Amino acid sequence: MNRALASYLSQVEAGLRGVSRRRRAMLLRELACHLMDEADARGLDSEIGMASLLAEKEGPGALARDLAASEGQDAHHRSSSALVAGMFLGVATGGHMLIEGWHWFLCLAFGAAQGLAVGTGFFWVRRHWARLGPGARLAVAVGITTLLSIPLGFTTMHGFKPTRLLYGAFTGYLLERHAQERPLWESALEPVLFTGLVFFIEVGLLGRIHFRWWQVPYELSFNLTLLLGVLGALKLKRLLAERWVFTPQEQG
Repeated sequence: MNRALASYLSQVEAGLRGVSRRRRAMLLRELACHLMDEADARGLDSEIGMASLLAEKEGPGALARDLAASEGQDAHHRSSSALVAGMFLGVATGGHMLIEGWHWFLCLAFGAAQGLAVGTGFFWVRRHWARLGPGARLAVAVGITTLLSIPLGFTTMHGFKPTRLLYGAFTGYLLERHAQERPLWESALEPVLFTGLVFFIEVGLLGRIHFRWWQVPYELSFNLTLLLGVLGALKLKRLLAERWVFTPQEQG
């Protein structure tokens, strides 16, 4: 871990002696995850950058007192912000399907599974791997969201469709990848490459469908909506996570 962050967390921990060990570990993990997310979003990847970020924040002693005093509210806030961000993602994808003319109940089922099972589930459990390296975080995120997307496989009229899990895996990839701001060209390329992967698996490997050029814009537009939904959900999650104890001192 970054030394500046480790030192800051140890000082916060010293002020949480009245909190149970299990709850103290959870609070510190949440705090570390939040600060690393903010550092990623700002593009701060050095010791000096993290130190400057922490200098803007509430002092560790005062922060520890605030966290201990509002522990129950913090847990409720984290759960609520994860739920709202996941719902945003589900509305984006389910709404796109509805515009394309899918049955409303399939749109509702897909949006609920995509937003609540995958999106909200990702935000709830991400703190457990937030301290890993970038490659490990990405691998774990894709693996977890693939498992969380199993309900997506049942959002069809013809039983379980395993290729639906690709959308869950892609969602996890995007959520973890875009936790840090990415170049615009990279963001635009991701749904294009994923669209090609979907057709390669569906047509080339599984032979489930016959390729038609007119299908490409529909698939590409959905994957682009998925990307925009992820970006919106991440932005919304960051806004909801900005509590007063984490604001710069001059704004507190």
